[in-house]
Amino acid sequence: MGDDPVVVFPPVPKNRHIIPLAIIGAIVAALTAAQALLIDWLPESASEQAGRTNTLLWFLFWASAVFFVIVTTVLIYSLVRFRAAPDDDSDGPPIHGNTMLEVVWTAVPSVVLIVAAIYGYVVLNRNEAVAADRLQVDVYAQQFTFTYGYPEAGIETGNLYVPVGRQVELDLRARDVIHDFWVPEYGIKGDAVPGIVHTIYINPTKVGTYPVVCAELCGVGHGVMRSKVIVMETAAFNAWLATAKGSVAGGAVAAASPAATPAPAAGTAAAAAGDAAAGKTIFAATCPGCHTNNGNAAGVGPKLAGAKLTAERVRNQVINGGGPMPGGLVSGADLDNVVAYVESIQ
Repeated sequence: MGDDPVVVFPPVPKNRHIIPLAIIGAIVAALTAAQALLIDWLPESASEQAGRTNTLLWFLFWASAVFFVIVTTVLIYSLVRFRAAPDDDSDGPPIHGNTMLEVVWTAVPSVVLIVAAIYGYVVLNRNEAVAADRLQVDVYAQQFTFTYGYPEAGIETGNLYVPVGRQVELDLRARDVIHDFWVPEYGIKGDAVPGIVHTIYINPTKVGTYPVVCAELCGVGHGVMRSKVIVMETAAFNAWLATAKGSVAGGAVAAASPAATPAPAAGTAAAAAGDAAAGKTIFAATCPGCHTNNGNAAGVGPKLAGAKLTAERVRNQVINGGGPMPGGLVSGADLDNVVAYVESIQ
């Protein structure tokens, strides 16, 4: 008989765990990356603060993803490769562990945490850097609306108008309960707390209209507490500001002039002296969170149009409040104008 053929087997890998670990790790990494890249997790960045904050968030995510892939890969492989038989109740073999692995597994995450802390400090410091030419705006939050005051111009609006490329200082104030001012595209939010002025800064980078959301549960109308931030080119913003100032100045002159509005006759409602057109503007800036479509539709508050409300009843409600409505939202000439507007839609 001749010699039997010699069968040569491939050498056994020194570490037989490497290949299956690599395969499992590649699958877990691909699924993790797909989840991160194929889903639009973050809104559009429309400010310098959002750009920096989102970059920091992605750094933290990918750093965490590396450790997630490693831990999940080893966990899955261990569950499959080293699982005990159903009837095996014995203790596992005593092992000391791996000193080098323990050192590396402690040192590397510590370094990542230190880097993340420094990076976060740099982002926070830059986001809160104050520009000398900033625009200062007072933000008033109340159930359930935002209003915006421009102290240099002496005006208030129901939407926030800002110029692109210029820093805006927002001084947040609450008139009743805790609210939270949040523009998702700006990557920053701030609480409005009664008795406290909380200042945040934004540097808009894109022209457009973005939603302002209350991110703090503030009552039954919290879900409709919305307004808008309208970012304009500098020239357009300056023109809008000049027009708004002129409108306020014209209204003030008319209100102060004895000939502008005749005195109400004895026994008639004082609201008759109000300007319904000016009242509509004030109503749109102050009341849209509860009274939808300028009071022409029901929202958190009732529909006012056609409700057959007397001027006295409207005045008392605005002054004293009632139900979810706080009192004292407007006063003086503004109160007269709002009452006149509500009368005009009856």
